[in-house]
Amino acid sequence: MNIVVSSDGYPEKRNIMVDPENNYVNLKKKNIYLYINTLRQKVFKKNKIFIFQPFPGMISDNGDIIHLFNEVARTSSRWVSTFETEIPRVLPVAGVAKTQNPELHALMRLAARKECVRLIAISEATHRIQLKLLDAFPTLKDSIAAKLCVMHPPQPLLTDKVRKATDTLITFSFIGNEFYRKGGAEVVMAFTELANEGLIDPQKIKVNLIGDLGRRHNIAHHHYQDNDSFHHQIEALINKWSFFHHASSLPNTSVIELLKQTDVGLLPTWQDTYGFSVLEMQACGCPVITTNVRALPEINPSYAGWLIEHKLNDMFEFTVDSDQTKQKIRNTIISQLKGYITDVVHDPGSINRRSAQALTRIRREHDPRCFQERLKDIYLSVG
Repeated sequence: MNIVVSSDGYPEKRNIMVDPENNYVNLKKKNIYLYINTLRQKVFKKNKIFIFQPFPGMISDNGDIIHLFNEVARTSSRWVSTFETEIPRVLPVAGVAKTQNPELHALMRLAARKECVRLIAISEATHRIQLKLLDAFPTLKDSIAAKLCVMHPPQPLLTDKVRKATDTLITFSFIGNEFYRKGGAEVVMAFTELANEGLIDPQKIKVNLIGDLGRRHNIAHHHYQDNDSFHHQIEALINKWSFFHHASSLPNTSVIELLKQTDVGLLPTWQDTYGFSVLEMQACGCPVITTNVRALPEINPSYAGWLIEHKLNDMFEFTVDSDQTKQKIRNTIISQLKGYITDVVHDPGSINRRSAQALTRIRREHDPRCFQERLKDIYLSVG
């Protein structure tokens, strides 16, 4: 089949462009809104509109169906959209409540039209967020809700070897380009405290830290960002302890090889719409310690990993509304992280058991072939 996409970036490759039997036609430069958005943003200083409207005649010549990510379409052709938070996606406007935004109402009507045949949430958390949004649109709710389904992204197994950790040396790996948003600082602080308290032997652990220390802005902290002193402290601790091994970035092939040699993955993230790195870790036989934001409880259940629990808001995220609440969340992350690290250091067998379950979970719940078949059924059901 010829599947029209509006971009060929990571989200599309991860969630849409997954079947080698299909031909994917990227019409990014044939999207009228590519040019409208350029004017809106550069000239009029307005928000981007997440919409795909192809120039006339483009679809009939190029595709059987359109499959978008985080966008809706204005077209007479049938289309599908995969989304990670809400659909339609509308950026906030100062002084305007989200559900009162005229742009949201206009785009919501596009999602209700017959040309929109399926809206694919990437997690159950996303599905629930969408249903809550639809409560504000009672006349459209039923027609749009009927198009919703949940499809977790596919993930091929990257090894069939269950981890066989011992207490001789346990290797932990944190991977997150946005080092601070993904919880890198909390990893550094947790291991530092454990070493200072004598609860871990620095000679028997190795902690890989892959992430850009220059990416200091944490979107989850809103107006309550950490100061330069905090960042300097974290960098000093990384340099102090020999068990930390930091790299700003690695090629994906190197990351995968690193994960295959890792006993426990680390993603104590402050904010994530999904957590694709968790799937890659698990597919390498590496169980993971994560927070409980968004989809992470769905993809990192206790039998396959370890979950740091903290109260969430109705978007399944942390609420940071003061420096005090930020510090409270940080303390929770560090405390539970320390507990899990101590547990696995004293019981390496727990790593091995979860490694086996992580591989089983990926095989059962993220099988690429099953994902391809489900998409094919969606495409053919609207042909």
